[in-house]
Amino acid sequence: MRVRKSKLRKRRSKLQTEKRLRSFEALSLWRSGKAKSASAAVDRAGITLVALRDEVPAAIAQDRPGGRIRIKASDRYSAKVQILTDEGAITTTARGSRQRELAGQHRATYTRVLQGVEPKTALERYRGKKVGGHELLSDYEQLRLFARAGILGQLDPLYVSPDVSV
Repeated sequence: MRVRKSKLRKRRSKLQTEKRLRSFEALSLWRSGKAKSASAAVDRAGITLVALRDEVPAAIAQDRPGGRIRIKASDRYSAKVQILTDEGAITTTARGSRQRELAGQHRATYTRVLQGVEPKTALERYRGKKVGGHELLSDYEQLRLFARAGILGQLDPLYVSPDVSV
């Protein structure tokens, strides 16, 4: 009789979660041009190339053993993120680097809009854009309402620990 292995996922420890988030940060630094190499990206993110390879192996490429490590243009890793929608702040799963990047760009944009650095029309580029199946907030008046209600001050960092539920 064969015993089937369970497909239950083990919960990640806080240290493992931190390592995964730092790996995403390293990928983001390289993809945005803020780091010129994979080594520079992991140094700025506070991890090692070995940790990056352990956490996100499909996001990197190496032509030969001992050769240069390159970061791929995109990946399919999912992460829990907190986004702002018409209903308020929600936690959802961003599937892939494109959705993770979109969630981060949206957060940066609405923060700059509220600070007066960007015009309120900057939110228009997010009309119809979705992260984790939820449409991102693109209405300035709704954003102002959330800001006055104090909802934005209660937001967690972009990436959310799996233990947090909203």
